[in-house]
Amino acid sequence: SLFVSGPPMAGSGESVVIHCWSLPRTCSTSLMYSFASRSDAKCIDEPLYAHYLSSHPEVYRVYRSEVMAAQSADGASVLASLGGAGVTFVKHMAKHAAGLDLKALRPGARHAHLLLFRRPARTLASYASRAADGTVGDVTLEELGYPQLVSLASQLGGAALRVDGDELADEPEATLRAICEHCGIEFQEAMLSWEAGPKACDGLWAPYWYGAVHGSTKFAASPEKPFPFGLYSLLEAATPFYESLRRREASSEAVGLMPSPRNRELLVWVGKPGEGGLSPRFAASVSPFDSAVQGGDAVWEGLRVYRGRIFQFKDHLARLFASAKALKFERCHTEAQVRAAVASTLIANGMTDDAHMRLTLTRGEKCTSSMNPKFNVYGTTLVVLAEHKPVVSSATYDNDAGVSLVTASQRRNPPQCLDSKIHHNNLLNNILAKLQANHCGAADAVMLDVDGYVSETNATNLFLVKNGAVITPTADHCLPGHTRAAVIHHLCPDLGLACLERRVSLSEFHAADEVFTTGTMGALTPVREIDGRLIGPPGPVTRRLQLAFRDLTTNPLFSDPILPDDASPRDDDEDA
Repeated sequence: SLFVSGPPMAGSGESVVIHCWSLPRTCSTSLMYSFASRSDAKCIDEPLYAHYLSSHPEVYRVYRSEVMAAQSADGASVLASLGGAGVTFVKHMAKHAAGLDLKALRPGARHAHLLLFRRPARTLASYASRAADGTVGDVTLEELGYPQLVSLASQLGGAALRVDGDELADEPEATLRAICEHCGIEFQEAMLSWEAGPKACDGLWAPYWYGAVHGSTKFAASPEKPFPFGLYSLLEAATPFYESLRRREASSEAVGLMPSPRNRELLVWVGKPGEGGLSPRFAASVSPFDSAVQGGDAVWEGLRVYRGRIFQFKDHLARLFASAKALKFERCHTEAQVRAAVASTLIANGMTDDAHMRLTLTRGEKCTSSMNPKFNVYGTTLVVLAEHKPVVSSATYDNDAGVSLVTASQRRNPPQCLDSKIHHNNLLNNILAKLQANHCGAADAVMLDVDGYVSETNATNLFLVKNGAVITPTADHCLPGHTRAAVIHHLCPDLGLACLERRVSLSEFHAADEVFTTGTMGALTPVREIDGRLIGPPGPVTRRLQLAFRDLTTNPLFSDPILPDDASPRDDDEDA
């Protein structure tokens, strides 16, 4: 998919200076030739080269003396001089801007900025050949320019359009149109091709670098080259900068589906025992060798934060570690490590209420791709994903009007196949049922056990009310949830309601006086319809239980503070 990120500029038809801040070997010369083919453009090739070389005497270039003789080394003056009538396209290397303030750009001129980059594995494979033939010195992170381009991205903010060089080569017209729109100029068909050979705008270094592009007449995808594995550590260092540059803005569709727009910017905790920490949402990841990726081999818990306290935290942690034990996880995080990661995540994100957490513990990273747990030698992987997510939101349920359910053809896993009491990440059994609910326009799907009795929904536990009694299916074929337990063992006794656990048929739910679901995400949700059978609006028993549950969430006997009472945040700056 085409990667361009940045707001369009206002206005068109006036003079504009387009600064293309590039990394080496990213189709930047092809892009310059593309603009040189326009009827209204002039192109300037790396006018800050002498500034860069003069401030970096350690940098080797075979043509250094020629550049220093041909260009001004006063970078600020060079920036201030760029402009003129029509379109001026200026190709820069990002590292050439070292030490310059972009406020030095020519006053009164309209400037547009592009950030041109490429996947570092491909950049390194291409750039290494130039080091091998003596054109440049050793290949370093600074030489590649990834840190400098990220610095420019920070300095320019949303004013710069980010362009992936590989996608420019693969989808030139779509990318060029996006560039022109950003710069406030009309796209010209002439930009899609050029004549072979050197160009008048070429810098004096062209004979050393531009051989391939001189032989081209249009954008073309570069063939994959063998990676120089002697530079593997450099690839590891460059990749986080690339991922930062590749960061995609959330689409309007994605933002519309988020329960809160604040979730566009989150900090997520990921790590092994004794390691790990917080990363921005776009950068948080696990290894492709992780067991969760390799086989869904992980356990998880959903937690809610109410008024500065984590509801039923002890119960959730107990089930997390019980599930991990049942699956024979080894080299596991301790409870103290999990609690610390949860507290760090909530505090850093400023979440004290209306927050939901997905707490995932995987068997961990494998040393080689395999199903076999013997290759899990690094310890478990912990992921703490917290979001701003009210109990009633776009990602949960309507707890006022109630929801509709349909019965899925997919049966709930029986214990002889995969025990649902292990709260595992392999959720295909549930997802197949959820797909049926989505197709029918229902909130969720009722899942039956292998004998045809009701088990639960794809996401929640189920209760019915008949003649004032509360009834719920046994936990033989379902996950006995903590909200379910609160209803059975606390809310019903406190309200003087009879509560029964037994096998319940689907027809009993169809004919019930009231039906509701329970779960950490959505709390207690009334059900108004099942399979077209009208249950009715939320009934009196359901409403009483909802109110009692809200009170329970603030009861300190059922929750833990985000930080233990005997702990306080450490001030890391106190010795600064």
